[in-house]
Amino acid sequence: MEDRDVVIVGGGPAGYTAAIRTVQLGGKATLIERDAIGGVCLNHGCIPTVALARAAELLDLGKNASDYGISFKGMEVDFQKMMSKKESVVRTLVSGVKQMLEAYGVEVLQGTGRLLSPSVLEVRPNEGSKRELKARKIILSPGSRYPKPAFGGVGERVINPMEGLRLKAIPESIVIVGGGVIGTVLATIFSRLGARVTIVEESQRLLTQVDREIVTILEKEFKDSNVQMHFKSRIVDIAADEKHGVGVVIERRESEDRAGEKTKFETRYVLMSEGREANVEGLGLPEAGVRINGKGGIEVNRQMETSVSGIYAAGDVTMEHLWTSAAYFEATSAAENAMGKSSTIQYRAIPCWARSIPEVASVGMTEEEAAAAGHKIRVGRFPFAGNGMAAILGQRTGIVKVIKEERYGEILGVHMIGPRAGDLIAEAALAMRMEGTPGEIAGTFHVHPSLSETLWEAARGV
Repeated sequence: MEDRDVVIVGGGPAGYTAAIRTVQLGGKATLIERDAIGGVCLNHGCIPTVALARAAELLDLGKNASDYGISFKGMEVDFQKMMSKKESVVRTLVSGVKQMLEAYGVEVLQGTGRLLSPSVLEVRPNEGSKRELKARKIILSPGSRYPKPAFGGVGERVINPMEGLRLKAIPESIVIVGGGVIGTVLATIFSRLGARVTIVEESQRLLTQVDREIVTILEKEFKDSNVQMHFKSRIVDIAADEKHGVGVVIERRESEDRAGEKTKFETRYVLMSEGREANVEGLGLPEAGVRINGKGGIEVNRQMETSVSGIYAAGDVTMEHLWTSAAYFEATSAAENAMGKSSTIQYRAIPCWARSIPEVASVGMTEEEAAAAGHKIRVGRFPFAGNGMAAILGQRTGIVKVIKEERYGEILGVHMIGPRAGDLIAEAALAMRMEGTPGEIAGTFHVHPSLSETLWEAARGV
């Protein structure tokens, strides 16, 4: 049996971050990954999705270039080249992660890891014979996956977002089930590329974790882009259709116990964007005594330690905070605790970002949530229409909204829709983490002209 210091199962954002942090603290890290280094986010999720969203943005910029006296004649979409660029971005970043792991001296084993006991793992390599490792500490970060579709008999027409990113041609029509972060960005991409897009969402609106005022603006933009939206609705039947691909029946829910009207239409694909499942099968959790939580993920405490001393878990496999940014911090904490330090995480200021056009970003409470929690609040707003850089860019749609608690002045939430909102939200997240006030943002110098002045102006307004 081979001895190891810290063994990490899973090489996604949580896994490679934990490995690097272990080495930084003087430990030796062994990383087991059965597929590609970088996990779903880097290979099949965040990175390729945003790469395609960038292509859709460039298409928009080209169409509006005439406003600046620049004409692009014969502008057309080369979908194969677009997909090739996406893959090039992925390869570049995966290569970078591999080089970083190599530079830190992380041992990378291509294969599957399984717990045999609280300190022993069986490794089944992709090539070669199995081996056993005895580890001083273990970090589990195998990530999550999309569940299998509930509807059968329609071949390859019901797909998940990973499969949607591998389509060989722009679909003439697509139904996206789920109006969350993933659904909205995919709706943006496909609609900008000319597909007829329909969103089916069970709640009353898109992006339920974002302030309603912000979402209303996005829904209007979608309507203007001919994206059809069916709220308080769900798919009740999917059947093969020779001409279009699939026939879809959706049902509007008037209440929890009362169904409303049904609508039927045809589409080329149905893309299921909602729902994730933890990759816990085959990990040997029962043999090691590791408990599962109520969400189907691995149960952890504030130190990211599981129910078994010396075994930690981080990232999507806990099913608690399914954000890559959270995975980085959880992995860092798990590695630090595995190396004998004391580390916990404060989750209150995790930013949310949807790479739609325009972008949506938020952190903290919505206005509705803050009021429902009993806070006496004040709200500051500033429109991108009044911002100099937004006017220069020709992207004036949207607002920044700052919600503060009136008694102490603490920022409870910041929500925005507009150009580069994903970059702008970081300042708000930092202010909230530091328990800052709008006055402190308002008292900070901001570059002029810049988009960051929208947050400055909203803070001044409140």
